[in-house]
Amino acid sequence: MASKPRKSTQDLLMPGAAGWERWTAPAGGVCTRVAEYGPGVAGGFGKEMMTRLLALPLGHVWVLPAWLQGAEAHLRDMAALHLERLGVTVTDLPNGLQVRPVAQRDGAFLVCMTALKEGHAPLWDTGRLPDEVLLSADCLPLPPDAMVIYRELGKLVLVITNGSEMVYASPLSSHDLDEHALGEVNHLCLQLGFQGVLGQVQNIILWLEEEGNLEQVKKVTGLPALRIPRPAPLMPKPGRSTLVPPEILKAREQAARSARTRMLALTAGFAVAAAVAVMAVLIALATQERDLLRERVAELTPAASQVLDHKRSWLEAAPAVDPAHFPMQVLLECQVPKAAGEVSMTHFEWQPDQVLLRGRTPSPSMALQYAQEIQAVNGLMFYTWETPAPTIASDNSATFELKGGVKP
Repeated sequence: MASKPRKSTQDLLMPGAAGWERWTAPAGGVCTRVAEYGPGVAGGFGKEMMTRLLALPLGHVWVLPAWLQGAEAHLRDMAALHLERLGVTVTDLPNGLQVRPVAQRDGAFLVCMTALKEGHAPLWDTGRLPDEVLLSADCLPLPPDAMVIYRELGKLVLVITNGSEMVYASPLSSHDLDEHALGEVNHLCLQLGFQGVLGQVQNIILWLEEEGNLEQVKKVTGLPALRIPRPAPLMPKPGRSTLVPPEILKAREQAARSARTRMLALTAGFAVAAAVAVMAVLIALATQERDLLRERVAELTPAASQVLDHKRSWLEAAPAVDPAHFPMQVLLECQVPKAAGEVSMTHFEWQPDQVLLRGRTPSPSMALQYAQEIQAVNGLMFYTWETPAPTIASDNSATFELKGGVKP
């Protein structure tokens, strides 16, 4: 009986809870940990000839969701423009930005954008470079429609899934899973909810052994909280990621140049004529590369001027569209009046030039007091408020509508 062909084993270097870890497994299989490095200790791939995968920590990338309108073939360009509006610049689109569609609705795509941050890739052993670079969360069996909190290289990180796909991932600013960290999680959920990118989150899962109070997590977030051990990674199949940090690109180029130099050194001893021919070939290649670079620069020059024009237009529009007042900030400002504690907000609508509030109060006087006090809030002084008389119900409660427009 013929034996089944064995799957080739892959080598995965990824960040663990405290330090770097090395795992091995066939593509698509459950990984087995073969090495664990302490905090601050540089990890490295094994000496065996295997496909090497490097998993970047979440602190090295931006993982952001967005709804993009347009053709699927242009998602990368649209994502780059969207990130630029958020202040994230991607200089190398093919190697520095990956766009993964998550859902589609009414001609728009919900995508998860993964962009490399400016910084150094965790690369220590330039003699054994990774064949592929991907995100650490792509190697973990993430639960669907959930928020997962765990530690990565000593830092708390948060991952949110929409269905079975990841839509958001980032380190938390708090070192401990306390009320500050949970407040940050709530703030992120509100922002993602306003953008319409948050799915039906079912629960919060803690891949933490003892950190965090489950009752406190449930009380602050309003979601069921579960604590389970962090599962072993799943070995990704090759070709999932197109990310390549510039440090690795440079190291690959240096390795290629070193290989060419060694080959030239070996062949130069055979004959002077062969050496002259090799030098002529190298000069021709260098000239061709120079010409290609010049052509590339000529192609990119108009695009660069367009980028500067776009930037100049955004700067000119900045006084009219204040980025410091986004919907969440305006909603928080609406809670500043003393009477806000008695207001049940039923509707909140925000646009760059106006805001609309509807709510209910126990009495008409409380509605009038809230309408008077909201006009004195410092963060809302640039609005001109329309405060019609509230509608009084049979139980003496009152409903009101306030409309604020940006002052001309």
